Amino acid sequence: MPYLIIEHLEDISEWLWLEYSHVAEWWGDRLIFTNVRKDERERLAKLGSVITESVTRFPFDRSKIIVLDLQAEEELKPEDIDEDTMIIVGGILGDAVPRGRTKEFITSKMEGVKVRHIGKPQYSIDGAAIVAKLIADGKRLEEIEYEENPTIRLDEFSEITLHYAVPKLDGKLLLTPGLIELQKKELGYTESEDISDEELEAFFEGKVEL
Repeated sequence: MPYLIIEHLEDISEWLWLEYSHVAEWWGDRLIFTNVRKDERERLAKLGSVITESVTRFPFDRSKIIVLDLQAEEELKPEDIDEDTMIIVGGILGDAVPRGRTKEFITSKMEGVKVRHIGKPQYSIDGAAIVAKLIADGKRLEEIEYEENPTIRLDEFSEITLHYAVPKLDGKLLLTPGLIELQKKELGYTESEDISDEELEAFFEGKVEL
């Protein structure tokens, strides 16, 4: 089984921790975090192996490395992946409009590596890791289902839209466990409060505060 490397590039928020925890469920002891600050080592070590150095500077064999980059020209295929392949995912919380930060922070600094995409949609960190795992297990990209910008119902009256793609398995969305509950908590949401769908959408796009 290959390794998954997350180049850690964000502070550990509750949202990021949920995504990282979901990745760990899929990759187990083959998960490695790089570019980790000393004060974060102990926490991330609960989920995977930890390296303080950035993957862009660590002396891995670059012929065995694949960087997942939305701007890559070639798609990731099962035959790209061997038992000792290291697949790199940027630990970056995405923007509604991608800004090419994987290329800026990782790809442009790593000559000699393979660069692959996993389709046109922008995935969350855990979504990208799941798609990579499915391909490593033999699935081809066109066989992997996903839903772009899925709408999630909070209760009988309210719903939110996630502004990225979520992979599906056997027709079921592979949502980040705990994410919807976290969003409700951050909104101070209760079933009795009257928050419109438009207000919720604007909140998650960063346009308004509730």
